[in-house]
Amino acid sequence: MLWLSWESGRSESGAVMKNLYEAAAAVLASIFLFSILVLIHPSLVLVINPFALAVIYLAIVKGEVFGAAAGTACGLVQDAFSMGVFGHAGLTKTLMGFLAGSISRKINIAPFSRRFLFAFLLSAGELVLWMGLGRLFSAGRASFGSEWILLQPPAVALAVGLAFHIPGWFKARRKS
Repeated sequence: MLWLSWESGRSESGAVMKNLYEAAAAVLASIFLFSILVLIHPSLVLVINPFALAVIYLAIVKGEVFGAAAGTACGLVQDAFSMGVFGHAGLTKTLMGFLAGSISRKINIAPFSRRFLFAFLLSAGELVLWMGLGRLFSAGRASFGSEWILLQPPAVALAVGLAFHIPGWFKARRKS
């Protein structure tokens, strides 16, 4: 019996390590994409938020607790790149990750249109909270750079939808 419990504990720790590797890979991919976007044009990071994409994707795939943890990690990394209040994006991305994981378990978001709408609402909500906290932390003097930031929710929603849609498309093409 002791051997069985040890084996199950070992497989659980393997699953935890696999999740940690996947989360680390998602954060590193977000950092890489963020760096590429900044090199192309600094305003692109206002439109395409790779950290939000990673958080929503991981939350949908892994659940609310993992989504919240990924949100914290991605948000704090995003804060490290910004010149604002540290923890600001960490807080909003944590909430977004938890909600994405929790709500996606309760409703069917499999079709592209539903997944797009779901990610759009999450991204828009996170952006509104982020802007509100920015105004609060800076006593109403916050400047968010550009109106391009308003394109972030549809861009993130499209990227999330495609992130789930494209692998299925490749599998279908391989079969035929």
